[in-house]
Amino acid sequence: MNTYEYLFSLFSFLAFVLAVLFFIKKRGDKIANRLLGIYVLLFGYNIFYNALYWSGELFTQRCISILFTNMLVWVLYGPVLFFYIRRVVYKVSFKWKDLVHIIPFLIILLNYSRVYLMTPSTKVELLQNRKIIFSIYYFNQHQTKIIIALMFLYFGLIFWQLMKGVISLNKEVWLKLISFSYLGYVISFTSFFVLSGLGILTPDHDYLIGASMIFFISMLAYFGFVQPEVFDGKPMSSIIPVIKYRTTGLTPDFSVELKEEMEKYMESDKPYLNSEFRLDDLASKLDISRHHCSQVINEHFDSNFFNFINSYRIEEVKKMLQKKTKLSITDVMYACGFNNRVSFYNAFKKFTGTTPKMYLNSDGKETA
Repeated sequence: MNTYEYLFSLFSFLAFVLAVLFFIKKRGDKIANRLLGIYVLLFGYNIFYNALYWSGELFTQRCISILFTNMLVWVLYGPVLFFYIRRVVYKVSFKWKDLVHIIPFLIILLNYSRVYLMTPSTKVELLQNRKIIFSIYYFNQHQTKIIIALMFLYFGLIFWQLMKGVISLNKEVWLKLISFSYLGYVISFTSFFVLSGLGILTPDHDYLIGASMIFFISMLAYFGFVQPEVFDGKPMSSIIPVIKYRTTGLTPDFSVELKEEMEKYMESDKPYLNSEFRLDDLASKLDISRHHCSQVINEHFDSNFFNFINSYRIEEVKKMLQKKTKLSITDVMYACGFNNRVSFYNAFKKFTGTTPKMYLNSDGKETA
């Protein structure tokens, strides 16, 4: 092994340690912690596999038993992260229908089962004679394309879970960070195979994928060892010094004063009923900068301006619907400050867990 391969091996060991820590972690949601532990362990195994591949050790009799097992890992990243995000956002338990997510894993397992069951000596002999490819069945020529498509599909499902769920701003930052780090891995993974197909890279130079995995492991190592509070919802702004608002000059007392003034203004004047109401308008009313206005909303209401305003609008909508007025849902929507049906229905579902029509039919009872 060269220096880079030893470095990658070191990070695979670090991933294993992190996974153990998440499995034994007592604080927070144990299921979410274990899902994150599995996710980290998958990255660690993938890095270890790559290091063996680059060094040539993978093709020796003592290591060749794990040949092609990296593909099993590739199709597990998306489902495991999806379950983790869903658990954190919705506290959903596993259901029988969730087994559909392991179908790609089972297909890969079946596809390579004949190779997995071979003895190490047989694998070495077949590989040396370049006959091992004939032991691979089904969709071998297109499986990488299918796996890449699945990876992007799962990122879409993960992002959709984040967008439709009601998440505290603190956890939202963390969940988006881990989700987009996965997207970074998927992009680097895809780039390697595209460039390899064009002849620009060779399979022996796929350090790009390894580097993206090391970034993820390093990020989790920092939070796992140095700032573990982030997994329990501690604000990222209090953990990472470079995040905005650390040196804005807005004192805690003045911030609280602005928060109270903001609440009074929202309740008395109801500016949110105006669909054109913007952050600049609120900042102007409070006689503060746009930056400070955003800071107050983030720190005291655990939200951004968009969700902050929509939360007031939805409360107004609920009040009007409960009154059983003759106004249609569309009329109520416009009366409460929304200017299009898409944003209205998304916001209503986000804050109530149901649709306006179902809310009416249930006599104003929200879903869990």
